[in-house]
Amino acid sequence: MRRPRIADLPPALQSPARFVRGIVKKPPYTFEGDVIATGHYSPFLDDEEFSSQYAMVAHTWPGWDIRWRLWILTRCAINCAALDGSFAEFGVYRGGCSFMVLSQCRPRPGRSYFLFDTFGGIPSAGLTAHEDETGFARRWSDTTLDEVRSRLEPWRDQTRFVVGDVFETLRGEETGPVAFVHLDLNGAAPTELALRYAWSRMVRGGMIVFDDYGWAGYEDQRRLIDKFFKDEAEGPIALPTGQALAVKL
Repeated sequence: MRRPRIADLPPALQSPARFVRGIVKKPPYTFEGDVIATGHYSPFLDDEEFSSQYAMVAHTWPGWDIRWRLWILTRCAINCAALDGSFAEFGVYRGGCSFMVLSQCRPRPGRSYFLFDTFGGIPSAGLTAHEDETGFARRWSDTTLDEVRSRLEPWRDQTRFVVGDVFETLRGEETGPVAFVHLDLNGAAPTELALRYAWSRMVRGGMIVFDDYGWAGYEDQRRLIDKFFKDEAEGPIALPTGQALAVKL
């Protein structure tokens, strides 16, 4: 029988396996994953509640350990929860990020959590030449509305599903004031549209977290975000996770 290789193990077990019996020397990292490595304090490692909630949805990002991104996302949401505005997520995929935010905090009573997505992948229309050439169309299509509804069932009284292409749905949807936005549409044009919509409704002290701002392959999106903020007093703060954060002053 062939001896199992480390590469055959699930991703979560590969790093620990490399350190068994001195196979390799353990690197000085507290966290390594999601294309980052740090030796600094990683607070989620000591947060049992966060870890338990993450374990429930980790499978929605197979092969990726995105805990640092989720920690930043949820901490920003917590800081916005007391503001007088709703939450919105543009680009929901399988609902893992929404689950983590809602598990950690909720908008103020009477405010909604808006979930904008096709729930069938990225539309092919409106892509830049680079996005079209690199296969953005239909990316993240391995999800369904029913799956996400089921995952977010505990918060059914606050969640509002806005199904379809944002170029269509934003014409008829009104969120009212927003306190927190997670923007993860991938495509440059829909990102710019959602940013203009959300920023014009954002209350003072509200935050937008951009998921893909610093990632390779998303340069078209980043250029439009930077252009939007060029004449604004605020601007995106790039983070080592590949995210960026903008705060309404």
